[in-house]
Amino acid sequence: MRHTYLLRELVRRDLQSRYRGSLLGFFWAFVHPLWQLALYTVVFSWILRVPLSGEGTASFPAFLFAGLLPWLGFSEGLLRSTTAVVDQGNLVRKHRFPSELLVVSVALSAVCHQLAALALFIVWQGFCGGLQAAQSVWLVPGLIVQFTITLGLGWAAAAAQVFFRDVAQIAGVALSGGFYLTPIVYPLSLVPEPMRPWVLFNPLATVVAGFRAALIGGRPPTLGAWLMAAAVAALVDLAGWGFFRRLRSSFADEL
Repeated sequence: MRHTYLLRELVRRDLQSRYRGSLLGFFWAFVHPLWQLALYTVVFSWILRVPLSGEGTASFPAFLFAGLLPWLGFSEGLLRSTTAVVDQGNLVRKHRFPSELLVVSVALSAVCHQLAALALFIVWQGFCGGLQAAQSVWLVPGLIVQFTITLGLGWAAAAAQVFFRDVAQIAGVALSGGFYLTPIVYPLSLVPEPMRPWVLFNPLATVVAGFRAALIGGRPPTLGAWLMAAAVAALVDLAGWGFFRRLRSSFADEL
């Protein structure tokens, strides 16, 4: 809270730098998800028809995009957090600069892009008559858990990247596996019963289910699932912050 102004400026600068010189500017944040949504609709509605049962919608594109929204925010935030400290070495070397804000700023920037895609999807669902406004409350805990775990993993990865420059590559490989271990492109009902409890240990599985409950009327996660997800996210956040805080005094020497 002591660095609110600085954090706001870092987020603003990050968003501006990504689109500086482009004709459409920040509008590209809407173009990409709109293109994805149109592409999924064509492929999964006209070419590869995937039947759904008990998921709140019969539209596989809507089912897929609702699950992708939290994953895109998480994966972008984590990947960009991994190199946040190294990329801004000139700031880190300055005396008393709060380097942890670099991770927070890129994680918030990823959420801004996610919210742009979320707004587009809400408009799309409203136009198609599939919006579940009564369940939109599930977006709130979903975003909180998603951001918390992104921040914890981002702090840990950013600190490790300073000393071991392969961390960014490892994070990319890990995210590729994590994508398929999270029920995004398939419903949880297709996971074999013996494996289902292990999937639920993944807090992002609960976040995805929460987004689908809010956006397409899927079955919301149970209170126990939310508590488990919140506990895991909090532990990851505390561990990541502790790891970052322990190493940050050596950042300037390494950079």
